[in-house]
Amino acid sequence: MRTVPRVVAIDDELDHLFGLTKGLVRLGMACLPIHYTADDTTVPKCPHARIVFADLHLFPGAVSDSQRNFAAVGGLLENLEPAGPYVIVLWTRYPEEAGKLAKYLGERLGATPRPFHVMPLDKADHLDDQGTVTDPGKLAKSIEAGMAEQPQLAALLDWESRVSEAAGNTVASIVGLAVEAASGGQPGHGEVARLMANLGVAAVGRANVEHDRFRAVNEALLPMLADRVAALRSPDGADGGVWRKAFTPMDAGQGRESNLSADEAAKLNCVLHIATHDAGAAIERGAVIELPDQFRGAFKRTFGIASSVAARQEFQRNHGGSEFRWVLVQVQAACDYAQRRSGPLPFYLGLCLPTQEVRKGRSRAALWTSPHFDFEGTRCALHVSARFPLPITEECIEHERPKFRLREQLLAELAHHLHSYGVRPGIVSFRGA
Repeated sequence: MRTVPRVVAIDDELDHLFGLTKGLVRLGMACLPIHYTADDTTVPKCPHARIVFADLHLFPGAVSDSQRNFAAVGGLLENLEPAGPYVIVLWTRYPEEAGKLAKYLGERLGATPRPFHVMPLDKADHLDDQGTVTDPGKLAKSIEAGMAEQPQLAALLDWESRVSEAAGNTVASIVGLAVEAASGGQPGHGEVARLMANLGVAAVGRANVEHDRFRAVNEALLPMLADRVAALRSPDGADGGVWRKAFTPMDAGQGRESNLSADEAAKLNCVLHIATHDAGAAIERGAVIELPDQFRGAFKRTFGIASSVAARQEFQRNHGGSEFRWVLVQVQAACDYAQRRSGPLPFYLGLCLPTQEVRKGRSRAALWTSPHFDFEGTRCALHVSARFPLPITEECIEHERPKFRLREQLLAELAHHLHSYGVRPGIVSFRGA
């Protein structure tokens, strides 16, 4: 089983490298050691690295050449490609160099994210003459003290760790059932396979398991994991106060006013509700695709109204607006999607437009409006109307690629609006003079 490296150690001295690695392992921290040589250094990609231990002086005799040492660390980070956030623990007897390295990396790193924090740590305080960690407990306290200076990052990493633990507990619960069902108390392959097969069949139906076995089992395990994550709590004292130190409600502004700018709110909404890199296929629930050419060229015949008139009257676009794009949003029922029910896919017509192109004022009851979100550098809104459904078969859109996908929470709100509008009651009534 391959684990994702979270802790990386880089040093040019093998004794120091392996001494540090052994010390971290004794603390329960799995560490990937990288021996640095100027001529040949193999650096694997570690996108999920959270702590990078780096010797400041990677070149013998180049103690005074700070720029050369900084450049070596920067080059290693570019090869590691950490997606962030991560902290650099700098092995140095010169703590003032940590701030200089942070400034250097802030100016020189290109596509690689900057470190969240550069923390100095003197290796002479922790390694003996043979390069062995003299006191792992002391090393742990030094690391914890440095991380305590960044309680916001420490809190988020605590959440990440607890979610990982929840995933482990989910797997353990499934294997535990296999143990109970197996004779002799040992879960044989057959018992685990039987449980996994039943999970997959229950989630997507017997006929659909073979399309994607992982997806089938994932559909069944996801509610278990989601419940465990939703039930996470911070026991009194168990977090060492890290969450209390990380933020206060006042950090979000005073009163009812948020201190987020409009662009910041749009980017945050994008992270929460819009999937771009993992948008998937056009047939997936929540997929947002551009209106195919065959419908764009016959807009009035398809929807019963001219495109420009629909944009203004039905989708709340400014009369003088110029930028907008017609899209279709896939809003299939979750059970139908999971079990690949036959029949056309339910799409609804939508308009994706910059926020400055949105007409102010009351909108039609059929219109659903998304929170403002950032898309390709522009603050946008997605407007979808319950009055413009368009059933399409998979074959008609198999070559389309989604622009993005609505995540589950926002998709559920849209589906609720569409179905609520469709069943709204109407009565005949009279009012006297």
